[in-house]
Amino acid sequence: MQKVLITGASVGIGRQIAIKFASNGANIIINYRVAEDDAKETLRLVEEAGGKGHILQADVSDPKQAETLVQKSAEILGGLDALINNAGATRFIAFNNLDAVDVEDFEFLNRVNVHSVFFCSRAAAKIMERQEHGGSIVNFGSVAGMLPRGSSMPYAVTKSAVLHLTKCLANVLSPKIRVNAVTPGHIQNTRWNAGNVNHDEAKYQAYAQTIPLGRLGEPHDVADAVYFLASKEASFITGVNLPVEGGQNVF
Repeated sequence: MQKVLITGASVGIGRQIAIKFASNGANIIINYRVAEDDAKETLRLVEEAGGKGHILQADVSDPKQAETLVQKSAEILGGLDALINNAGATRFIAFNNLDAVDVEDFEFLNRVNVHSVFFCSRAAAKIMERQEHGGSIVNFGSVAGMLPRGSSMPYAVTKSAVLHLTKCLANVLSPKIRVNAVTPGHIQNTRWNAGNVNHDEAKYQAYAQTIPLGRLGEPHDVADAVYFLASKEASFITGVNLPVEGGQNVF
């Protein structure tokens, strides 16, 4: 039974990742920051899918809470095979509105999107290195970290940092621990979209027609990629960024 910690797993893509692992019989820690009811629903879906789940609250943007979360997770699970650094945040600020960005935007998004990945990964590495089979870490980039677009410039910058951090961690944690990243493009049916005050569904669907594969992504598209990178099938893959964006990076 695979032992997995998923940060930010109460809703959206994180929830779908939990269900994917559960459908393959995993034992999962469902981390949440404030949405306890949503986390309980994820737990219900995990158990319905055939997995085993546990809920742990922590704000992974706080280094101490992040490290404590990983340690508690390993205690509950009896080890840690995979860490999925899914938790993230953004600020919806038009790219061309430079005056709307302040220092706090950069500081907040760095804490949530970059610092959490480092401190959770560092704590997980200490556990995985003691295991004979090592472990796997999967981080979350974004198409905004590869192309000059997205919900805000500070967000894009932090996601670019995550992609480089992934390579750095893959370098220093090999050979026992593999570290990879997934980079979602435009994914529909998530809480993320619901929080975008500038969301225009008609424009969103029109944009889908410009994507080479002709559609927007779904949470399960990302979950499948995450599961693959964390699995034995990817045992000779580390330090890569796997775009899940329908070919947006091609053109």
